Amino acid sequence: MSFTASQSWSAASPSFISEREPLTVCNPALLAAGAAAVSAAGQIQAGIYQSRMSRYQAQVAEQNKVLVRENAADAIVQGQEQQRQLGREVAARVGSQEARMAANNVDITTGSAARVIADTRMVGAEDSAAISENVRRRIKGLQVDAWNIESEKRAAKAEGKQALVAAGFGAATTLLGGAQQYSKFRSGAKG
Repeated sequence: MSFTASQSWSAASPSFISEREPLTVCNPALLAAGAAAVSAAGQIQAGIYQSRMSRYQAQVAEQNKVLVRENAADAIVQGQEQQRQLGREVAARVGSQEARMAANNVDITTGSAARVIADTRMVGAEDSAAISENVRRRIKGLQVDAWNIESEKRAAKAEGKQALVAAGFGAATTLLGGAQQYSKFRSGAKG
């Protein structure tokens, strides 16, 4: 709305300002309304910022979960490689034992020679079982990490939504409080 110098201020002023009430910067009613508006805007901005930070934290959690799952896949591959390497080492030991015993004309199918070879295979099987158990435990730990990270991601998303809702309610409460203060100042100015 524009007005010319010949028009009075009251003709151009908003309807909520009466002619009796001078329009000044220190008008308590306007200060209360302005303070409420600025505070509400600050609450909304803080809610938006918190929501964005929570969304970022959820994205970081998702990336961490992907990395943990990749680590679990790597642990399986490493465990399989360790099993193959152990199998080769045990086969080489057994082959070496058999070759030495055969070179000394020892029957490797009976007696202590057979027990030595069986013990070598048994130790190899125990080592293989230990590798399998270690891999299983590592993978289980990584699964728990992935589940925990998924929970963190979900919590961050919920926190982001809650920040926006809380900001909206906070801003509304502030505006209502400012309106109430404005009304009190207005009624006090009239009376």
